[in-house]
Amino acid sequence: MSSVDVPSHPAGLCGVCAHRRVVGNRRGSRFYLCERAATDSRFRKYPPLPVVTCPGFEPGTDPWAAYRDEVKSD
Repeated sequence: MSSVDVPSHPAGLCGVCAHRRVVGNRRGSRFYLCERAATDSRFRKYPPLPVVTCPGFEPGTDPWAAYRDEVKSD
């Protein structure tokens, strides 16, 4: 697991991970898809949140992008 200084996020590490994709539905719900799950069975496609430890966590190039994405979609 990586230990880095990233902003706190309600989804935990998934909120700022380079391997996450936010998927929404028509009702307005948001789900955090782990793209590592497609190639590595150790990872759940939609992990229960918040994720506090993860062996595959890698911070995104811009950890604050998750917040901007959330604000834009509201």
